[in-house]
Amino acid sequence: MRKNGSRLISIQQYRLTDLFLFALILVAFDLLSYYALNAFGASATFTFTLTVPLVLLVMMRWGWPCVLFAVLDGTLFVALRFPASWAMYLSYITGYASVALLLIPLKFIIKRKIAEKWYFSAPFVVLAWGIMNLVISAVESICGLTAFAGALAANFGMGYTGLMSLAAALAVILVMRRLDGMFEDQRAYLKRLDDERKERMRVDEFGETPVEIDEDLLKALKKKDDELE
Repeated sequence: MRKNGSRLISIQQYRLTDLFLFALILVAFDLLSYYALNAFGASATFTFTLTVPLVLLVMMRWGWPCVLFAVLDGTLFVALRFPASWAMYLSYITGYASVALLLIPLKFIIKRKIAEKWYFSAPFVVLAWGIMNLVISAVESICGLTAFAGALAANFGMGYTGLMSLAAALAVILVMRRLDGMFEDQRAYLKRLDDERKERMRVDEFGETPVEIDEDLLKALKKKDDELE
């Protein structure tokens, strides 16, 4: 494939570059969120993460590498806020990695349907957010950090991974799905681009609009030509 029309690169190189850029965005937002929260101090009543939309974008684009992103984000999230708590590491890494459960239905559902219709995209986001927070709450309760009901109230409320994160995730995915190729399997996307390139080449060679010959008109023209002779 070509990148920026300049030179040929392999699909592996394209994937590594794409994943690296998404990893930078993920880390950058985590750091920004953490330091912004510290800057506001006690006046900051809530915050949010972009874990769900970024992980889902990677899932739709490349599949299983999304799990690595979830683990990376869970580790960084706890390292910045609760570095000495092994239970928090276990809770968030397990909770974020549980998004891998969505890879199972994606084996039976065409990704294009999820990307094209907002009423498929939105439930997909809500399901990912719900699974993550449910697992985080369960592990926190098992580790003795808090009661299960209290963990549910915190994680599904206005906390770090709560309703504000869900609202942000919905906004990001509903916008990204409208951008060509962003919320789409990249192998299918590159194949579509190649098919479109071949079609443009065919159009350039043979003309954009095929000429349809009218038999009656052809006979009339032939008769006129005979009369003129």
